[in-house]
Amino acid sequence: MYSSNYFESDLVNSYMWDTAIVFIQNYSGNRNYAKKKSVNSSLKSTGKAGDKVCNIHDMASNCWEWSTEHNADTSYFCIGRGGCYAEESYYSTTRVTSILSVSVDYVSFRIGLYIK
Repeated sequence: MYSSNYFESDLVNSYMWDTAIVFIQNYSGNRNYAKKKSVNSSLKSTGKAGDKVCNIHDMASNCWEWSTEHNADTSYFCIGRGGCYAEESYYSTTRVTSILSVSVDYVSFRIGLYIK
């Protein structure tokens, strides 16, 4: 996406997603964050969902997010990650393999930033 002498950016991949969950669990004191389910009943603006841990927003509560993780099911192009207000049974580490083929308001994306 973007690059300079100081940083590079890209869409989140599965390793970034899982690392963020581990970081949250280690530094927030919430050892069960990987199993956190959505607390929202409707779509919220980013950062307004009550799911801010260590300045990382909405991993479990707002939108499923596209990732660059390859989907073995060739009917769908990538894996979605996270929880979603529209499906309370999903949680922060969920891997969604089919929803990303449809146009809905609860699929988003997250940028990863690498500091050089």
